Amino acid sequence: MKIIVFDDDPTGSQTVHDCLLLLKWDYQTLLKGLRSPSKLLFILCNTRSLSEDEASKKLNEICNSLMNVIKSENFSLNNFIFVSRGDSTLRGHNFLEPQVINKNFGPFDATFHIPAFIEGGRLTINGRHFVNDIPAHKTIFAKDKIFGYETNNLKDLLYKKSESKIKLDDIKNINLSDLNILESNSKNQIFLKIKNFSNNIQIIVDVGNYLHLNKFCFAINKLQTEKKFLFRTAASFISAISRIGENSKNNIYYSKLRRKDENQKYMRGLIVVGSYVDISTIQLNNLLKSPSFKPIEINVEEFRKLFNLRDKEEVIIILKNKLIYQVRELLEQNFTPVIFTSRKLISFKDKCEEFKFSNALALFMAQIINEVKHEIGYLVSKGGITSNTILSEGFNVDSVYLEGQIITGISVLNVILPKIKGFIPVITFPGNIGAPDTLYEVVNILENQEIA
Repeated sequence: MKIIVFDDDPTGSQTVHDCLLLLKWDYQTLLKGLRSPSKLLFILCNTRSLSEDEASKKLNEICNSLMNVIKSENFSLNNFIFVSRGDSTLRGHNFLEPQVINKNFGPFDATFHIPAFIEGGRLTINGRHFVNDIPAHKTIFAKDKIFGYETNNLKDLLYKKSESKIKLDDIKNINLSDLNILESNSKNQIFLKIKNFSNNIQIIVDVGNYLHLNKFCFAINKLQTEKKFLFRTAASFISAISRIGENSKNNIYYSKLRRKDENQKYMRGLIVVGSYVDISTIQLNNLLKSPSFKPIEINVEEFRKLFNLRDKEEVIIILKNKLIYQVRELLEQNFTPVIFTSRKLISFKDKCEEFKFSNALALFMAQIINEVKHEIGYLVSKGGITSNTILSEGFNVDSVYLEGQIITGISVLNVILPKIKGFIPVITFPGNIGAPDTLYEVVNILENQEIA
């Protein structure tokens, strides 16, 4: 059984290891992914960075390409589990994306909504979602300018996001009390309840710990030959359904992934911070307290002014070259450059304009990475949109290999460098993950110079 994950940003693999993440969906790339030995395959769709219309169009394109490969190569649809991976803090196209997948690969008997990310303290209790024991709608994530929300009641939230396309009474819950008594046998009432779901009913699943999630997944796996289910989930479900958890690779292992120069000396890295959530800013400021790390700020207001110019290409190139020069100068001086966007949030007339600008800014940062990628020993990219664009445009690769997690929830990817033998480790660091010093901890592992 192959589990195919349509990931709306590149951080959904943060609980598993040793599998491919695809950044393109041409025939050969998809075929490589389907034939890969791992039972897991991630397709990085980056749809969270797009408007509803654009996200729908892109996901349809990916699904059509995938179906073409499946049919042409005579794969059986029954051998796949489809997962739409979303955010554990409830941002993203939580109704739209499962609907698109259902249209292409359905009809499904049920769609299960499981936003729990146990490792990050994001749990669902009695149909309500919490972030470190705080109701999700009372956190900073609920104030997101694009994907904001006003309730942590997942049934109400899904109903609202569907714009009444589904009836509130048609959304059901599997509660902790159900999971506590769930057994994978034909006499168990909860198992029979799951077995009898049909007509793509929408189900909210409680999760308080991995015991609940594992019991649910055992039941789902037993029903795979009889039922056809779709899942909209955060990262913990993927670990549970695949039975591929975090691996045992240690800090020394990840440190040794760092590239060396021609003299076999470990090369300095580069840190890029695009995320605006409060914890990202705190982590950035704490990192910059160390004299080894030097800031390079991209003034977002300045970039916006340039972006709005009629003849913007030349002036943006000038700004890009200026920043590239700063990166190279710091590397030559044996410092680790830290590129970050200015922390002041700016307003836009509508969501469409904000999506367009955010993607343009991410592409600009990716172009900087593209120029210096052969000169660095590693890259840490903080923020989902930033990371995806850097991988697809900065490194221009069709796929990357997931090594595992350097710290819980923070993945290490092997990216093959064009025209150069070997690879560079790229750490994809979600914006909403970690404690105040976690960014410094990650970089300190990679910067360890005392490796045998």
